Amino acid sequence: MNFTRRQIAAAGIALPFAGLATAQDWPDQTIKVMVPFPPGGSTDIIGRMVAEHLQKQLGKSVMVENLPGATGTIGVGAVARARPDGHTLLVGSVGTMVTNHFAYEKLPFTIDAIAPVINLADTPNVLMVRPSLGVNTAAELVAYMKANPGKLQHGSSGLASSSHISCEMFKLRTGTSAVHIPYKGGTPMLTDLVGGTIDFSIDQISSSLKLIQAGRIKALAVTSRTRSSQLPDVPTLAETILPDFVMSPWFCVGAPAGTPRAIILRVNAALNTMLADKAVREKLDGYGIVPVGGTPEDLGALIRREAAAMRELSTKVNLRTT
Repeated sequence: MNFTRRQIAAAGIALPFAGLATAQDWPDQTIKVMVPFPPGGSTDIIGRMVAEHLQKQLGKSVMVENLPGATGTIGVGAVARARPDGHTLLVGSVGTMVTNHFAYEKLPFTIDAIAPVINLADTPNVLMVRPSLGVNTAAELVAYMKANPGKLQHGSSGLASSSHISCEMFKLRTGTSAVHIPYKGGTPMLTDLVGGTIDFSIDQISSSLKLIQAGRIKALAVTSRTRSSQLPDVPTLAETILPDFVMSPWFCVGAPAGTPRAIILRVNAALNTMLADKAVREKLDGYGIVPVGGTPEDLGALIRREAAAMRELSTKVNLRTT
């Protein structure tokens, strides 16, 4: 039986000198940074920062390609099919790297089709309620939900979105129930939360910050590892009622499976340098995004943890969008 070079690389079988030569010669052409969403969103903003920094570090042209559709699966699929030579990179997220595998029944690629490179950053979600609900802490919300099972309604920016997943995990961990109302985006969901049509939500802090600051929505807790610099007086769920609860949408860089490790480590080092830059950190902070960094193994471990959590959640909640 004849095998292609990609099949051999994916199987972990070494070709004499092939990986070394590829790594030494790289990059020898334009590097494509695939963003699987339209221009202007958080993933696109981060993707352009990645491209700009890699171009400076490597001295080669780096271009961003936006390929949106099917909640990011079209762009991810294109990267999964690309040659694993380091000239195609993906800017992914927890949704594209993990959640979509449990939200779509048949994807044309597996969860390990993208090799981990680096966890770039995460952004806090915030647990928020309509002020008229009359609760002031996460503990009070849970007590209210237990006293009124199934009475409250929580909104999300869409089925299997980060806000949906966060709320379902919150209900699961607290042993509470509420009715999920999915919206076509965060803006209409927040409009109904302000208007009192729904009772609470967990969604990205960047989209709700001004409403919280204006007192039109009440923030009870953030779901990140640490408090948000933009809402320093709001506690985390981890420090209040759920000690190990962390639900922060994260952004990463990946490459087609089989990409030589030497190239992955070179990209990883360049992007860790980017995340240590003061100007970059200040720019990310302006969007409510927290830099992370670390090794490819750190990202791989994160993906496995998230997949285990989604697998458990999918046995209790229908996350399928098709």
